[in-house]
Amino acid sequence: MDLPSLLYHRLRGDAIEAYKYLHSCYLVDSSFLPLHQAHSEVCTRGHCLKLQKRDCTTTVRANFFSFRIVNFWNALPTNVIEVDTVNSFKGRFDKHCSHLRFCTDVDDL
Repeated sequence: MDLPSLLYHRLRGDAIEAYKYLHSCYLVDSSFLPLHQAHSEVCTRGHCLKLQKRDCTTTVRANFFSFRIVNFWNALPTNVIEVDTVNSFKGRFDKHCSHLRFCTDVDDL
């Protein structure tokens, strides 16, 4: 059985939800979840859909979606992030992160 690890499954799900949020697939008031930095015309490092890294003082809050996805999302390449559909994002994400498919340790991410 060629099943991915639970860690990879959670990471993939989080990345898909972040993609949907940042590409306006959900009707969410942007002032409610101020994760995304303002769009700028010039993007000098990485992709233009970077998430803001906020401070976290408790370990409970560090496990929230808005904290656990930021570093991984910001490290994804532009060709994975800037696609037109969710299904094409899933395919490119799986191809880019194939080395993490059977990862069982958070430190390997």
